[in-house]
Amino acid sequence: MGQLFPHLAFPGDKTPASWAARLSVLHGCPTLRSFLSDQGITPSDLLHGRRSAIDRLCQVAGQDAIPVGRNTASSQGNLNFTLRDELIPASMMVREETRFCPLCLLEDDLAWGNPGAGRRDRLAWTLRVVTTCPKHHLALIYRARDHRDNMQHKLIAHVPERDDALSALADGTLRRDPFPLQSYVLDRLDGRNGPNWLDSQTLEQAVKVTQMLGVVLAFGTTINLGSVDRDGWDFAGRTGWEWAAAGEEGLHAAFDVLQASAFVRGQGGQNYFTVFGHLYRWLLEPGDRPDHGPIKQLLREYILRHMDVCVGRNLLGEPVERRRMYSVQSLALETGLHRQTLRKVLVERHLVAPDHSEKPNSILLVDIKKGRDAAAALQRSVQFVQLPALLKATRPIASCLIDLGLLAPLFRSQGENKRDKSGFDALEVERVMNRLHDLAPEMPQIPPGWITLTQCTKRARVSMRDLLRLVFERETQKIGRVAGEQGSAHYESILMTFGAWHPNPALASPHILDGRILRPLSLEFR
Repeated sequence: MGQLFPHLAFPGDKTPASWAARLSVLHGCPTLRSFLSDQGITPSDLLHGRRSAIDRLCQVAGQDAIPVGRNTASSQGNLNFTLRDELIPASMMVREETRFCPLCLLEDDLAWGNPGAGRRDRLAWTLRVVTTCPKHHLALIYRARDHRDNMQHKLIAHVPERDDALSALADGTLRRDPFPLQSYVLDRLDGRNGPNWLDSQTLEQAVKVTQMLGVVLAFGTTINLGSVDRDGWDFAGRTGWEWAAAGEEGLHAAFDVLQASAFVRGQGGQNYFTVFGHLYRWLLEPGDRPDHGPIKQLLREYILRHMDVCVGRNLLGEPVERRRMYSVQSLALETGLHRQTLRKVLVERHLVAPDHSEKPNSILLVDIKKGRDAAAALQRSVQFVQLPALLKATRPIASCLIDLGLLAPLFRSQGENKRDKSGFDALEVERVMNRLHDLAPEMPQIPPGWITLTQCTKRARVSMRDLLRLVFERETQKIGRVAGEQGSAHYESILMTFGAWHPNPALASPHILDGRILRPLSLEFR
């Protein structure tokens, strides 16, 4: 069989089915089906983009098959197609309606005169994500098809308007800029790079994550997806693009917004079904394509870091093996501590911000390790009245250690006698004792002239607080502890030597205490 004449070149932005329909009109065939049958091509093979049908059509039309194949969506079975090396599900393609821009068709009519032979179905119109004409910035017009066989009809059959009628359609159509997700898809099909995070995914994943993120941000997490119309999904794509195009940082920021919104609504922000709504449910339900892309793991990690999720719970298809965060309430329940007392300790340790005092314990989160450490300190806490016995010191000395910051209460009580109401970590008490042991080693024999701390304060006329500060800051030498006495036993077992005043301030780094220049001959200050 010879080649068809006249020759009709294949435009680079059109579909093979549209080109075949124009060929059928140009060569006088009443229907596309009859034209394909005359050329030995099965219509379903053309509609499914089978290579044999494309090659045969190009052969009889005298057309290079490469540009035609590039615009062919080839069926891969299981409702999937490939287009320009991209795997695209049938749900992303327009198969049940005709979409068109009236100004594009008007240009075709003016160029050819014969609408049947001149009107071309653009490849971009066959993609569901494309809702705006990239050239004329008009919202595409939709015409439903009554039957799947109508996919084989010529474009003129679905859009009978011509000339002024097309202009009138354009005048009554919304004008808008193409939204970024649409432009991204068309650019990607043309081989141009986009945001790295989206480019690392399949085209379906990139489109779906942008739309699903946008729909919950634009319309709320409880929106009925069935009520979202074409314009709604268009708006969702525009909304989600801002976050998805920014990659992982953008996704985390979007999750923060959704969680903050749940707090504002009074929903606590700890129930991920409530916080993320249909975004979470979409990732939970695999459907025909279980791989949703990297967003699934990103959201899972976010939930583990920002919500109270217990071990063993199924989270997006995987059991939680290690808890990352505690709420004040869950930590109190696990440790058996009073919630409000534990909360005070966490605030004191800056694990809970003081300005969150109005928030309930169920939504205040703390890091698991730091939270457990704080709870353990509270569990072994001792009251101020017990400190002298543990330190084997007088009550004023215990107060000095607190004033110097060597011992800090687990939380600050309000009102009178607040120290009596504040607990102290017994482990911290032990550390202070061990530190003093290191500073004042045991002496098997007490040299003559050594005196106790109390005697030193009287002779030097300094306060016990100042003397203890010098001791713990290692500003003293020749200090020891009576052998056999443990820790700070009776504190009077701590001995040091004391010399005379020296009137010359230039000698050996003098220290000024109580307005006097003091340099003990044996209590050596460094």
